[in-house]
Amino acid sequence: MQYRQYIRRIAQCISRMDGKYYDYARRSMAAENEVYVLYTLSDGETHTQKNICDEWHIPKTTVNSVVNKMRADGTVEVAGVDGREKLLRLTKAGAEYAGRALEVIHSAEDHAMRKVFEKYSPEFVEALEAFAAYFMEYERDDGQQ
Repeated sequence: MQYRQYIRRIAQCISRMDGKYYDYARRSMAAENEVYVLYTLSDGETHTQKNICDEWHIPKTTVNSVVNKMRADGTVEVAGVDGREKLLRLTKAGAEYAGRALEVIHSAEDHAMRKVFEKYSPEFVEALEAFAAYFMEYERDDGQQ
């Protein structure tokens, strides 16, 4: 089976979605990188700055600046420590702010997922997660990545 055509289509889809997330972030009331921090923390869990950096591929210095601003604004607080990393979470005001700032993104995601599930199934997500995991784990036999 020739995979190249499918892989190219997946890569193009990912690129278009990244671009659209960027567009939605710019249209929100929050600064672009602040949107990514809000998005991560809006799940109600605690996260480290490293987790946010890894999830969104944002430099640690950038995330640190955003988090410091958000702590000063009262939207993010330190909820504990995990080793050497501070655990962050949204304050009540931060959760309300995140809801408003992320509204258009969540609406677009809900619309897209509803349409996909009508035609396919939740296995679509599992398949995409599997592809991402296999892609990330790959290491060439010659030690190069």
